[in-house]
Amino acid sequence: MRNVILILLEMIICYTSILLLNKKYKTDGLYVYAIIATFLSCIMSLKQIDVLSATVPIGFGVTMSLVIAGNIITQKRGPEETQTYIVLILVTALISCCFLNMSGLMESSDYNKFANKSYDSIFEYNLRVYIANIISIILSVWLNSKLYYELKKIKNKIIISNIFSITIIELLENIIFVLIAY
Repeated sequence: MRNVILILLEMIICYTSILLLNKKYKTDGLYVYAIIATFLSCIMSLKQIDVLSATVPIGFGVTMSLVIAGNIITQKRGPEETQTYIVLILVTALISCCFLNMSGLMESSDYNKFANKSYDSIFEYNLRVYIANIISIILSVWLNSKLYYELKKIKNKIIISNIFSITIIELLENIIFVLIAY
């Protein structure tokens, strides 16, 4: 139950950030949020937790918020703008994963040995998890933009289109991530 509460808290923080950045900076704020959330998602993909008998990465709320930010961009600027959004996520994810993997490959010094060992155990070289995270995020944002746009065309209800597209896509995103990473 504690994990569910923490995931809900993570999602509240993410959605509040999306709302504030979107209100203040419009679409540019969503792009800034995408950079921050992609970096956090790369870090958070390293740990898995159990939520209602299902194993999910702790960055579940962050990756879902990337999909929602993509929906807002699709709503405001159309499905063509999703390509720019996906490229931004891809570049951010590749750069952050390169740095995270490099830090996992570096040898620690003997100075402050215990802190270094803790860092090494968290940020170990884990290319497979990073690749799974990148592929699952890119596919989920791309598929969600297509599904969301089609649902919106069929029935012009933003909330219904969001709920159905996110539910389907997040299920697929977690299955893709687990299959590639583990």
